[in-house]
Amino acid sequence: MTSTKSPVTVEKKEEPMKAACYFGKQRLLPLLEAFYKESDGVRAAEDIEYIHRMRVASRRLRAALPIFGSCFPAKNYACWSEEIKEITRALGVARDMDVQIAYLLKYQKRAEKAWKSKKSGKEGEPPTSPAVRYLVLDLQKTRDHIQKEVNSALDSLEKSHVIDDMKSAFREPLPSLRDGLKRSFAYGISPVAALRIEERLCTLLSFEPWVSHPEAVAEHHATRIAAKKLRYTLEVYAPVYRLGLKKPISRVKALQEILGDLHDCDVWIDTITRLLLRERSFLRTEKEEKRPDTFTLSSLKIFLTERERERQQLYRRFVRYWSALKREDIWNGLRATLDSGRKMNFRPHVSVTEEEIRTAVVTISGEFPGGQKHSLHVTKLALMMFDSLKPFHKMDSRDRFLLECAGMLHDIGWKGGKKDHNKRSAAMIFADERLPLDLAERGIIALAAFAHRGSASLESQGFYYLLSPEYQKKILKLTGILRIADGLDYLHLGTVQEVHCVIEEEIFCDVVAGSDITIEKERARTKSDLFIRAFGRNLVIR
Repeated sequence: MTSTKSPVTVEKKEEPMKAACYFGKQRLLPLLEAFYKESDGVRAAEDIEYIHRMRVASRRLRAALPIFGSCFPAKNYACWSEEIKEITRALGVARDMDVQIAYLLKYQKRAEKAWKSKKSGKEGEPPTSPAVRYLVLDLQKTRDHIQKEVNSALDSLEKSHVIDDMKSAFREPLPSLRDGLKRSFAYGISPVAALRIEERLCTLLSFEPWVSHPEAVAEHHATRIAAKKLRYTLEVYAPVYRLGLKKPISRVKALQEILGDLHDCDVWIDTITRLLLRERSFLRTEKEEKRPDTFTLSSLKIFLTERERERQQLYRRFVRYWSALKREDIWNGLRATLDSGRKMNFRPHVSVTEEEIRTAVVTISGEFPGGQKHSLHVTKLALMMFDSLKPFHKMDSRDRFLLECAGMLHDIGWKGGKKDHNKRSAAMIFADERLPLDLAERGIIALAAFAHRGSASLESQGFYYLLSPEYQKKILKLTGILRIADGLDYLHLGTVQEVHCVIEEEIFCDVVAGSDITIEKERARTKSDLFIRAFGRNLVIR
C-alpha cells in the first residue's frame, strides 16, 4: 500500500452510510408522527397534556435530526431544523408556564389541607395563599398571550409544508439497500452509535466536579441538559442493543427528573427574588391594583423561604442519587454494553482479510486524490519508524497494519477544506460502512486521524474511553509515530526519503533527504509530544 501505484478505482461511487440513513429514517418517522399528531389538541388548549406530549416529541425529534442530518440535502435539513427549533421554543415557553400554574394549584391544595388540619377547622387561610393567587393570576394572563404565539408557530409550520416534506423524505426507500445490508448494518451503525453515546456521556460526566457544590445553580442546570441529551441519544440507538438500553435510559431519566425539579425550584427562587427586589425600589399608591400589596409581599417572602428549603432537600437527593449511580457503576456498565451488548445484526458476521480492508482503505482514500500522494508518503515514513522501533514498542503486525490504514486515511477530511480536517477525517472513518473494521480497530484509526495534527488530545474524544487500557496504550504509540511522520512531510513535497530510529537513553531518528529539510524537522519536533509520552523517552530528530 506504500507503493506509488494508482489507487483502485470503481466505476460508480457507493453512497456512504446507506444503512445508517435507512436506520435513521426508521427512527425519525415515528418521532415526527408522535410530534404532529398532538397539534389539534395543542391548538384547543383544553388539556395541558397535549402541549406536554408535543413538546417532548419536538425535543426528541430535534435531538435526533442532527444525528442523521448528512442523509438529507443540506438545504432541506437546514429548513427543517429551523422550523422544528421555532416550534420547540414556542411549546417550551407555554409548557413551562403550564407546569408552574399546575404546581401552584397543587401546592395550594396541599397547603389548605395542612392548614385545616393544623387549625382544626378554624377560619382563615395558609399564609402563602395571597402569594399563590397573585402568581397564578399573573401566569394565566401571560399564558393566554403565549397561546397566540403557539398557534402562530403552528400556522407557520403548516404553511411551510415542512412536515409533509419530512414525511416524504423519511419514507423514501434507499436504492439497492438490500445488497449487503447485514454487512452495512454491522459496520455503518454501531461505531457511530457508540461514538455519539460516549460523547454525550462524557459531557454529562464533565459536570461531576460541580455535584458537591450546592450553590452551582447554572452547572446543575447544564447537567440536566446533558442528561436529557444523553437520554434522547440512548433512545435513538436503543434498537442497536439487547434489552434496548432500558436500564441506563431509566437511570438517566430519573437523574433528569431530579435535576428538573431542582431547576424548577431555582426558577421560583430567581423569579420571586427579582419580584421582591423590584417592589422595594418603587413607590406605590393606594389605588395600585396590578402590583402586589404589602400583605401579598409578606406572603411571597414565606413562599420564597419554602422554595429555598425544598431546594436544599432536592439538592441532597440529587447528590445521593449521583453517588448511587457511581456505586452501581452504571456508566462503565453502559460503556461495556456499547460493544458486548450489541444485537447480532449490528456485529460483523464473517472475518475479513487484511487485503479486503486494504482495498476499502485505498478506495476511500482515493476519493480525495489531491491528498493521496501525501498520505502514501506519510504512511511510508510511519511504517519505517514502526519497523525500526519494533524492539522497543513490541507491537505486532496487526498494529502495523492499523498504522498503515491510519496513514492512508488521516487526511481524507481535506475534502471539506483545511480547517478542522482532522475532525472530519475521524468522523468519516467512524461512519463509513465500506470500511470492514469493528469498533476497537476502527476507533484506533479514527482517533489517530483526529490527533495527527495540532495539539489535539486523544482524551478529549469520548471514544478513547471505550478502548481497553491495552488499546489506549497502542493508540498513543501509533498516533505518536503518525504525528512525527506527518510533520516530516509538512510541506507535502515528499522531500524526506527515509527515517531510521536508534534506541538509546533517548530515541534518535535519522532522516535521509535529498535537499534541505529544516522546516520539516522542526515541524516534526513540535509534534513529538505524544511520541515522548507514549515511549517515555525524549526524541531527537537529526
